Amino acid sequence: MLNTLNNQISFFSLNNDLDELTSNHSFQLFDLFDQFIDLPNLIPLSFYRSYYQKMGRKRDFPLEGMIKALVVADLVGFTSTNLLIQVIRISCEFRRFLGFTRAPDKSQISRFKNNFADEIALMFHHLVDFTDDYASLTDEFLAKLLITDTTGFEVYVSENNPKFFQTILKSAKTYAKTLPYNNDFNVEKYAQSKMPKFSTVNPDAKLAYLNGHFGYYLKGVISTNGFGLIRDINFIDSNNELFNDLTPDEIKDTYDSKSLIPTLETYFQQHPSHHYDFFLGDSAFDADDNYAYLHKNKMMPIIPINPRNSSTLPEPGFNENGIPTCPYNSDLPMIFAGIIRSEKRADRIQYVCPKRTRTAIKGKNIAILDCDNPCTTSDFGRVKNITIHHNYRYNSSMPRTSDEWINLYKHRTVSERTINQLKAFIGIDNSKIRNTITLQSSILLAGISQLIAFIILFHSKYATGPLAIRTLIS
Repeated sequence: MLNTLNNQISFFSLNNDLDELTSNHSFQLFDLFDQFIDLPNLIPLSFYRSYYQKMGRKRDFPLEGMIKALVVADLVGFTSTNLLIQVIRISCEFRRFLGFTRAPDKSQISRFKNNFADEIALMFHHLVDFTDDYASLTDEFLAKLLITDTTGFEVYVSENNPKFFQTILKSAKTYAKTLPYNNDFNVEKYAQSKMPKFSTVNPDAKLAYLNGHFGYYLKGVISTNGFGLIRDINFIDSNNELFNDLTPDEIKDTYDSKSLIPTLETYFQQHPSHHYDFFLGDSAFDADDNYAYLHKNKMMPIIPINPRNSSTLPEPGFNENGIPTCPYNSDLPMIFAGIIRSEKRADRIQYVCPKRTRTAIKGKNIAILDCDNPCTTSDFGRVKNITIHHNYRYNSSMPRTSDEWINLYKHRTVSERTINQLKAFIGIDNSKIRNTITLQSSILLAGISQLIAFIILFHSKYATGPLAIRTLIS
């Protein structure tokens, strides 16, 4: 029977304990790993079958040892595969811990990530299920918070060199000099539109606007619970065209809002027993469809209003029949124009301005607005699209101004810290990975490392009571 936590855990304490555990205490980490991690029960049987049947003969490096090596490399902070191999080569204690008789080659570690990417993903999801009860015992309330955020993992491609964009920008400035004087021409936006939509050497590295600049990233969605324990890593595809004159921030918001439902659908299909009381996300997830989906799945959305999703135009009212009315004349109902159906979005009922008429001019059907005081500058008049579950955004289950809502939303930042931790584990700033499968496997292995570290911390802290980790390893 596992003991419960006496003091509330947070991402900060989890991260500090992890640092304390791995800083100058590598041998103690080996002992704790062997004491509290039953690796054969954490590795799916299909992983064993795939690994040992691939060659049809005994392997030089056991599966448990390969996983241990990659997990320890993440936890201790080895900056490269070469460094990991060198440490294995010179440390007999490390080789004994791994069950290796010699150090593997760099190509063997690379092939391991590429050939067994699917099995690594299965092991990650198995660990997510395995740690779910531990999370509830650690802090039942925070375990019921699901926090989701989008991110990008920079791929090692030439397009990510700052000089690449500067060359395009220089050409755009030269082109601008050939144009007549025009205040509307934006050199930087024109240069951005000329950037290729994906990398030449890796089409999965797509143009995206993240962290305040353009780059070529493998995009993903990361979900954690309330104290930063990772629950899901989802790699999703997207098209990042600079369309409809959207700004980079607006493009990111569009991507974020459309990525949530497919991500959560995949997550709950893989983990049907997981249930959450609250969903926390930033304003990029502020979309009607997302609110409807979360309510349907009995999760209360804690999402701030995104000003970019709010119109500055006067809002239509509603009459006693639920039909929107002219913003300037509540006695004038808008005209039903049909149902809008689109892929991956809720059906919408469209109403148009009652003073808009259509007439045929030279064989073309033209809209004419006959209004002395229009509420919009559009020649077509005001259009109002209403979802079936209208105003989930504004009619939130918990008022956004309440102390409870504000205190809940403060937990959202732990997902950003978890993302930074994953990137630190794989050394993304110094990484030279350009292969999609290798990078995805490295990210999933980083998630596995965090979950294994959590199991070690859980047992080591509570096996003898709520002691500080430094007391147990000093």
